[in-house]
Amino acid sequence: MKVSTKTTFDIECFDCACPGQWLYLLGDEGVVYSEARRRFAGLDAAGVSAYRAFDAGAQVEELRSIGDVFGSSAHSADGLEAIHALAQGIFPDDDSANQPQEICLNTNVSGATYEANAEIEIHGIPISIGCSAGPWEELCRDCFTNCNASDKPAQWHLSAQSTGEAWAIYINDCKVFSMLHEQQLGLGLLHAARSLLSAEGRYDVAFHAAMVASGDCGVMLCAPRECGKSTLTAYLVTQGFEFLADEPAFLHLDTWSVSPLQLPISLKEGSWHALRKHWPQLDVAPVHSRSDGTRVRMVYPPHERCSSRPRRLTQIVFPRYAPSSSEEMESLAPIHTLRLLSEGGVLLAKHFTRADFEALLRFVLRTPAYRIQYASLEEAHRKLYEIGCLGG
Repeated sequence: MKVSTKTTFDIECFDCACPGQWLYLLGDEGVVYSEARRRFAGLDAAGVSAYRAFDAGAQVEELRSIGDVFGSSAHSADGLEAIHALAQGIFPDDDSANQPQEICLNTNVSGATYEANAEIEIHGIPISIGCSAGPWEELCRDCFTNCNASDKPAQWHLSAQSTGEAWAIYINDCKVFSMLHEQQLGLGLLHAARSLLSAEGRYDVAFHAAMVASGDCGVMLCAPRECGKSTLTAYLVTQGFEFLADEPAFLHLDTWSVSPLQLPISLKEGSWHALRKHWPQLDVAPVHSRSDGTRVRMVYPPHERCSSRPRRLTQIVFPRYAPSSSEEMESLAPIHTLRLLSEGGVLLAKHFTRADFEALLRFVLRTPAYRIQYASLEEAHRKLYEIGCLGG
C-alpha cells in the first residue's frame, strides 16, 4: 500500500496494490473503491487493519494465527477470506434481488417488426411497448399508465412474446426475462423497463430506493425487498409528500438531486388493507403475479402529487416495518450509511470514475442519514417529522 494522500475533503486515501483500487479512511473505518469494477465496500476498524495487512502481502492463515483482533467483526462481509479477496479486487457477491440489473442490449434491430400497444417516453428515452391481444394486455398497460406519450421514433422495443408453453420478455432482439404464465407479463415488462433505464438512463448512481419530497426536503427511502419501502412511499404521498420514484432512484452528483420517474408504486398484497382508505383504486386495480407467487397491485400518484423536476436529496432514510417491535430511530455515521446503501442495492454508471466516487463520498459525508423502525405508517410519518423531513 503506497503513501497516503489527502483528498480535497480531508479523507485519507491510500493507493492499493490492486491496480485501480483505493482505500479511503473515515476515522478508524474505511471504504474500498475499485474503478475497474465500479464497486465499493465498507470496512469496520478490524476490517481496515486486515485489508491493509493483506494489501502488504499477508495471507489469511498468518492473520488468523495472530488471534481474534482481525477476525472479530460485526459485519459478515468483513470476514478474513472476504477481505483477502477484496484486496485482490474481488468484491462480495451482489444480492441480485436488490441490485439494479446491468444488461447488455442489442441496439441493432435485425429487421424485426414490432407491434406496439403504446409509444411512451421514460426518463427521456422513447420506448415502444408490445404485447399480443388478450386478457393479459391490461396487465401490460397497467405498468405504464402514467408515462407520457412519445412522438419520437422508439430505439428500444419492449415486448412480451409467447415461446409456446411459456412467455418471455424481450428488449429489441434480446431476451431478458423468461416466465411461466400471463399474470407475470406486466411485471416482466416493468422490470425490463427498469433494466433498460439502468443501462441507458442519465444518472451517476442508481439506488434500489424510492424518493419523495416535501418543500425543500428530498428524502430517499432505501431498503432491501420486504422492508415496507413502497408501502411507506405510497402512504407519504397521501400525507402531502411529492412523489419522484419507487425504484430506481437516479442520483446526479453535480446537483445532488434525484430525477422523477413516471412509473407506478408497486404494492404487495400484505399492504393493500393498510392503504385501501388512502388509495381506493386498490380495490379495482389489476392483480399482477411475481415469480414467487406474491400478488402485486399498482397505484399511480395523481399528477399534482408528482414532481415534474429533479429534487435535491437532503436526507437518506433506511426504513423497516416491524409490526411487533417498538419504534426506533438511529442517526448513522457515513461508513454505516455506505454499507446500508450497498446492501440495499447500488449501480454506478458506466462513466463512473474515481473523481465521481469521491464526489459520492462527499455527498454521504454531508447528507444526514437515519435508520428507522416502526410498527405503523403513522409512526414512520412522525419519525420523518422529527428528523426534519417535512420541509416548508
